[in-house]
Amino acid sequence: MSAGPRLGRLVLLGGALAGAWHLGVRAQDDRPLAAVRDAAWAPSGGRIAVSLLDQIWTMTPDGRDPRPFVAWPRGTAPAVERDPAWAPDGRRLAFAADVGDGFDLYVAEEGLAPRRLTIAPGEERQPSWTPDGRLVFAQRVRDQWGLMIVNVDGSAPGLPPQIGTVIDTPADERDPAVSPDGSRVAYVSSQEDDRGADDIWVRALQPDDRPEGRGEPSASRPPDERGWRVTATRGRESAPAWSPDGSRLAYASAADGTGAVWVTPVPTAEALAERRASSGGGDTAILVSRWRSQPAWSPDGRTLLLADLPDELPAYNGNPSRVPAEPPPLFERGRGFTLRTIPAPLPPDAGAQRITGAIAPDATRFGLAFDRTWALLRDLYYQAGASAAAWDLLKLQLRPQAVAARTAAELERVVDDLVARQPLARTPVTSSDALVVSGHRLASEVGARVLAQGGNIVDAAIAVSFALGVVEPDASGIGGDGMALLFLNGMREPVVIDYKDQSPIHATLTNAAIFRDGRLVGDGPAAANIPGMVAGMDHLYRRYGSGRFTWAQLIAPAVELAADGYELDEALPTTLREGRARLDRWPEAARVYLPGGRPPRAGERFANPDYAATLRTIASEGAESFYRGSLARRIAADMEANGGIIGLEDLAQYQVIERAPVSGRYRGLQVFGAPPPVSTGTALIETLQILDHYPRVAGTSGTGSADYLHHAIEAWKARDPLRRVADPALWPVEVAPHLEPAHAATLFGRIDPAHALPFADDTDSGGQGQGDRIGRGTTAFAVGDAAGNVIVITQTLSTWGGNFYVSKGLGFLYNNHLRGYRTVRGAYGQLLPLMRSSSTSAPTLVCEDVNGTLKPRLALGAAGNAWITASVYGIILAHVDGGLGAQAAVEAPRFLVGRDPADPAGTRPRVQIEDRFPAPLLDALASRGHHFQKIGRKGELRYGYASALQFDATTGRLEAGADPRRSHFAVAVKRQ
Repeated sequence: MSAGPRLGRLVLLGGALAGAWHLGVRAQDDRPLAAVRDAAWAPSGGRIAVSLLDQIWTMTPDGRDPRPFVAWPRGTAPAVERDPAWAPDGRRLAFAADVGDGFDLYVAEEGLAPRRLTIAPGEERQPSWTPDGRLVFAQRVRDQWGLMIVNVDGSAPGLPPQIGTVIDTPADERDPAVSPDGSRVAYVSSQEDDRGADDIWVRALQPDDRPEGRGEPSASRPPDERGWRVTATRGRESAPAWSPDGSRLAYASAADGTGAVWVTPVPTAEALAERRASSGGGDTAILVSRWRSQPAWSPDGRTLLLADLPDELPAYNGNPSRVPAEPPPLFERGRGFTLRTIPAPLPPDAGAQRITGAIAPDATRFGLAFDRTWALLRDLYYQAGASAAAWDLLKLQLRPQAVAARTAAELERVVDDLVARQPLARTPVTSSDALVVSGHRLASEVGARVLAQGGNIVDAAIAVSFALGVVEPDASGIGGDGMALLFLNGMREPVVIDYKDQSPIHATLTNAAIFRDGRLVGDGPAAANIPGMVAGMDHLYRRYGSGRFTWAQLIAPAVELAADGYELDEALPTTLREGRARLDRWPEAARVYLPGGRPPRAGERFANPDYAATLRTIASEGAESFYRGSLARRIAADMEANGGIIGLEDLAQYQVIERAPVSGRYRGLQVFGAPPPVSTGTALIETLQILDHYPRVAGTSGTGSADYLHHAIEAWKARDPLRRVADPALWPVEVAPHLEPAHAATLFGRIDPAHALPFADDTDSGGQGQGDRIGRGTTAFAVGDAAGNVIVITQTLSTWGGNFYVSKGLGFLYNNHLRGYRTVRGAYGQLLPLMRSSSTSAPTLVCEDVNGTLKPRLALGAAGNAWITASVYGIILAHVDGGLGAQAAVEAPRFLVGRDPADPAGTRPRVQIEDRFPAPLLDALASRGHHFQKIGRKGELRYGYASALQFDATTGRLEAGADPRRSHFAVAVKRQ
C-alpha cells in the first residue's frame, strides 16, 4: 500500500478572533490524523469537513490547509460540534452542537457565528440537506429516535424554523441521508427486525414532508413511499451515504465483533414495483473495507472518504442505559477516529491511503475533553455525598494538568490518573450480623426483612429469588433455572443445589418445531426448556429452611411487588427497548411488558398483575401447582396451542439434584465452584490453579503490574478446552484432570513470560448453539451471616428477556436455553430429551482453614454471559492478591480474554477491557503481543454484574460487594 504524500504537522494555536482557533504548519509528520469523525465532502470536491476533537474543521481531501469552520461569539463556552453537512451551495455547513444543554442543530458560514435552528425538546443530530434547502435530521425524545425535517430559510424573521415529521413509527429511525436529487431518504431503522439489529431503509421524500405538515407515512401511500428495506442482515448497519448518481449506498456494518464498509445498489422505482416493500435483499453488496467506518462519497463518485469508527461494542449484555453521552474521540487503542480515502468500489481496502498529520490542540479543547470525561463519570456514579465531594476535588487537582497537556497521550495520562483515583461508586455495606446483596434494592430489602424477623439465610434467599423474578423479570424468574451453592456452619464442604432447566421430552434434532435451517429456535414458546426455579426454591425450603416462615409468607413480598408495582430504574427499560422487536412478536408478552404499546421508562411505575396471580397460586397450592397442578395444566395447554413443546409429562418428571461442588486451591485457600452440567466452575478453578504458580506479591493488581496482568491473561488462555462437560445423567464427564495441581503446573510452564501466545486450535465445536455468543439474562445474589452461614445463587433465563414469550394470563417470561445445545448428530453434548442445560453459572465460595475448621472468606457470583466467569476471576484476584475489600474488588477494572472474531483461524486472542487500565501498562502488554479492545467509555464500570460477600473470621464482620454496573444493592441486617 502506498504511504501517501508527506503532509505538514497540524498544530492548534490559540487565537483571539471571535473565540476561534487557527491551524499552523510545523515539521513533516506522517502520523495518521487522529481524534476525527463525522466526515463530509463539499459539493465542489475541493474540501472536506470533519469533527476533529469535537470541533468542526475543513481541509483539502489530503489533509492540507486545515481551518476551523465555526466562530462562536466571544465568551461562548467551547461547544461539542458534530455531524457536519455541506449545504448544496457549498458555502454553509449544518451541524449539531452541544453548548451544555444537549445537541441542537445550527447552520453557519465559514468564520461566522452560527445560527441556531432547533430549540425543541430532546436532541437533534445528523442533518442531511435536500436540494431545495431543507434539512432532514434525527431527533431523540426521551429514549426514541425519529426522523424530522426543517426548512432552514423558510421561517419568519426572528423565529426558529418550524419542524415537521418525516417518519412516525414505534421503531428507532436515525442516520438520515437525502439522495442527491432529493427524492428519497436513506436511514437506519429497527422496524420489522426480529433480530434486534439495525438495517438500512429507503423511503420517498414527499413534497408534503415539510414543517407545515407532519408528513407521517400513511397506510394509503404506495409501498415505495412508506419505505423499503435495503439491507436485511444479522449485523448492525449505520451511516448510509449516497453515491453522486443516487444509484448506490455505502454504509458501515458490524456483526460478531467485526466491522466493514459495504456498497450496495439501490433499486429503481421500476424494480421496486415488482417486489414487496419490506422484502429486503435482492441485490449483492460489495465489500470495500474490512473496518467499520463512516463513509462519504466524493462528488465525482470515484473515492470514498472513510472516518474509521472504534471497535463495535458487544451485543446488549444487561448493561443499563443510564447516561447516553458519547465520550471524546480519544483514548482509542485501535484504528478508530482516523481518516482514510479509498477508491470506490474496488476489492476490499485496495488503494487505501491514510490521511496523515498530527494535531496538538490548545488548552481549551483538552480541557473540554477532560471536563466531559469527568462529568460523565459524575453523572454515572458521584452525584451526592462524600464521593461527590471527592470527585469535585479530583477535578480541581487534575484539570490544570489536562489543560497543560501538549498531546493526546499526555492528556490520557492525566485522565488515567483521574480514573485510578476514582472513589468507590458504592459505599461499602458492612455488618456484624448478616448481609443480603442482590441485583436489585427491593429484592435485597425483602431478604433483609426475612432475616430481621427471625428467618435463616435460606429463608431469605427464597424470598429474594421470587422477588427478583418480579423486579428483574428479564434476568430470572419462575420460567428459568439456577444453581445454589450453600455452606452452613459445621459443614465439611458446601453443597450445590442444581435446579437447572431440562430439554423437553420431544426436544430432538428431528423435531421441526425447534430445529429449523440447521439451527435451534432462539425465541418464542418452542425455545423454552422445562423451568426449574420453583422446584429449586421448594427444595431449599423443605430441606434447609428454618421452619419459622410458611412457604406463602416467603412468596408474599414478591406478590405485593407484582400487584402494586414498583418504580423502575434504567435496567429493565433498557432490556425491553433492546428486545422490543421480539416482544412485539408475541401479543401476550407485548401486553405485559410493553404497556401502552411501548417499553416503560425509568421513573415510571411498573406492575404485573398476572405474575402476582401466578405467584399467589404457587403460594397457596405449593410448588406442586407449577409441575403437576393447575399452573402446569395452563402452561401445557398454552404451549400446545402456540407451538411450544413443554407438556404435562415434562413438568411432572422434573427433579432437583444435590451435587458436590468442584474444588481446588489458590494461594492456600479452598475454592468451590459449580459442577457439571456447567463447566464454569471447573474452568475457573483450573485457571486459578495455573496462576497460583506465579509468585505472589502482596497488593499486586491488574492495573499496577504489567507482568502480573500478562500472567493472569495467559493463565486464562493456557487452560485446557473443556470439551466433555454436559449433563452427567446422559453423558460421561471429565473434569478431574482439569483440577489436578500437577496439571496446572504443567500448563503454567507453557506460559511465555515475554510473549502473548495464541489459543490452541479448537475445532471441536460440535455445532454448539448460539448460547456462547448471546448475552445471558442472569442474576446472582448472596446471603450470609456472622456465624459463617452463606448461600450464593445464580439463576437465569438464558438471554436477557429469555424467550420473550408469556403464556396467557401467567405474566412471566420463560427461558430460552433450548437454543444452547450442540446440534451435530453424534457429537458429545448434542441435544437429547430431558437434558439439563449447561449455561454460564458461576456461584463460587472461597474458604480458609481456621484452626482446622472450614470458614467462608468470599462468596460471589455474577451475571453477564462470558463476563460471568471473567468477573468472578477478576474479583477473586483483586481480593486475594490485591488485598481489596468486597466492594472495592467488585468495582476493580475487568478484562475478558477471548478469540478475536476477525481472525478466520480463531486462534488470535483479543482481550476486552474496561477502559480503566492505564495506557503505559497497556503499551507494555501490547509490546508482548496482546491485542486489546476497550469496552465502554473512559472510567466506566461496564460489564459483568456481581454480588459478593466477604467474611472476616477474626472480627466476625461481613462486607458486601454490590455491583454499580447494574442495579445491585446490599442491605445490612440486625436480627431480633
